[in-house]
Amino acid sequence: MKKKIGIKEEYIFSVFVCLIFAFGMYSLVKEPSLTSIAENRSLTQFKHFTVGGFLGGKFQDSFEDALADQFPKSEYIRVKYGEIVNNLSTFGFNRLICRNRYIYLSGWNSTNTMFNCDDYIISPPMNIDPKQKDQLESGILDDFIDYFSYANEAADTYYYFIDEAQTFNFETSKKVIDLKEVLKEKLHGKYVLSSLQYNDYEDQKKYFYKTDHHWNYIGSYQGYRDIANMFGVEPIEPIGVVTNHEHFFGSKARDSQKYDFREEFAVYEFSIPEHDTFINGKLGQYGHYQDFAKHNYQYKRDTNYYGWVYGGDPGELLFDFSQPNKENLLIVSNSFSNPINVLVAQHFNKTYIVDPRNYKNELGKAFCLSEYIKDNKIDKVLFIISPRFLYDQKAIQGLEN
Repeated sequence: MKKKIGIKEEYIFSVFVCLIFAFGMYSLVKEPSLTSIAENRSLTQFKHFTVGGFLGGKFQDSFEDALADQFPKSEYIRVKYGEIVNNLSTFGFNRLICRNRYIYLSGWNSTNTMFNCDDYIISPPMNIDPKQKDQLESGILDDFIDYFSYANEAADTYYYFIDEAQTFNFETSKKVIDLKEVLKEKLHGKYVLSSLQYNDYEDQKKYFYKTDHHWNYIGSYQGYRDIANMFGVEPIEPIGVVTNHEHFFGSKARDSQKYDFREEFAVYEFSIPEHDTFINGKLGQYGHYQDFAKHNYQYKRDTNYYGWVYGGDPGELLFDFSQPNKENLLIVSNSFSNPINVLVAQHFNKTYIVDPRNYKNELGKAFCLSEYIKDNKIDKVLFIISPRFLYDQKAIQGLEN
């Protein structure tokens, strides 16, 4: 039976058709800007609307590019265009309009997109000028490389790299910047480097949340397995999966107030040996996994369950498994390490996890990498790195030798 189209749906569709027609007519009568003196480049021109161009996607591509070049407040118009597209699923037209394309989401945070009209919120690919790409790739690691190289000399050092959506262009299935390769080229000394296998949009959907920039329980467990393989230890297997069966709204959904994108929050269940946990030097509890598993909490839509369940980002975290026959490990990372901190730590005697962004504020003293390695008799250092880590100036704080 054919679904009846309501008045609201007819209105949305009519507005969209009128918008396309209006801009098509406008492109015929308006004297377009041909070049940008400030940027010294040619500007994209509006193309005439054709059915073939619309169905093939070429019209939509040129339409958004021309909007960006020809109209004031083009970002606002582009977001409204995305908002209209978001409402076209009723007619089945959304697949034609954004097939293999990014669509910007409405809301105050217009840096979020969806791809293929799937219900995933992702960052768009980084906009990198090809002429400046080499310079950008070189400059990204300049502030870090000396600190990394020192660690390579002071201890057995390991790097685990996690790509994120903004380093890929899913339309072309190519990386816009390969930070892992840049890291390999710049590092010197003895080290081991591995990364999350991330090659396309299907990997994005497999390893990352729909509404959050972090990796999900499948992605983080894969990361743990990869790291265990670097250390030459046997990873433990999960004994089950726990989920809240309630709507989870990750950082991207909360930041842009897009609560029509939702998912369940699930975590793997593990059997972890007894150990002591110290948060910023004090004995404490890291995370609320047991409360989550027993549903011992009051659900709130805007809660950051990733941080609440897995433990957040203290300046210093210490897991002491009292295994003196094993080595001491230092992990330097941002919030990507939260789900796997204790999984990795169980393979060592003492594991220190430092988040350079928060160390000084929370411990009241500067973090010095060289002194920290010596004072805590660190045998191995693990850097868990994402593009977000490398672009965050706060992550450099305290890595001075």
